Amino acid sequence: MRTKTLLIAGAALAATVISPEAQTVYSVNVVGYANVVLPGGGAYSLIANPFDDGNGNQLTNILSSTFANKSQVLTWNPGLGGYDPAIIKAGGAWPSSVSLPPGVGFFVKNATTTPVTNTFVGTIVVASGNKGTNALPVNYSLVGSQVPYAGDAATDTNINLLATLANKSQLLGWDPVSQSYTPADIKAGGSFPTNFPVAVGQGFFIKNNTATNWIQSLQP
Repeated sequence: MRTKTLLIAGAALAATVISPEAQTVYSVNVVGYANVVLPGGGAYSLIANPFDDGNGNQLTNILSSTFANKSQVLTWNPGLGGYDPAIIKAGGAWPSSVSLPPGVGFFVKNATTTPVTNTFVGTIVVASGNKGTNALPVNYSLVGSQVPYAGDAATDTNINLLATLANKSQLLGWDPVSQSYTPADIKAGGSFPTNFPVAVGQGFFIKNNTATNWIQSLQP
């Protein structure tokens, strides 16, 4: 699958709607924003911050204030092989000390009765022509793309996981409709057997058999 690059050079402005969970991305050069819709009623969504907000990417800044109290964020701790304690919105505010930079995936439990559109705003952390590195330890990591590409993570050279991951490594996603994990896509014989579409602002798990660096570049 050919990657959809959501970057428009010069003064042009483009809007692309991406499935699932209607997501609209606008970008001029390397600055832009992404709208990601999270279902309500206590549903979980697995997302990732696609832009650097320039202010430490603190939870209180990158997640919408419209999430109701008792909404939660779950982050993954590779050293423990499990989730850190849930971060819970209370008193109308998210904690300000938690940082969620590009490259980190996380769950959001939306306690709001209706869907919430979260708008990520900022710059792309990988400058055009340069490379960004996401260190992947052995076993599971909860990640997101460091650049706002939408494409097939199992084949797309811009997302660059096919070349990065060894055989027996796995890609594992989340279905916000069924509220369950998708079947693992396991690399064998140098390829993944099925497509693994990744949208801008989407998080997913990687199970890695060997510690390695996931390197991405921003195509001019």
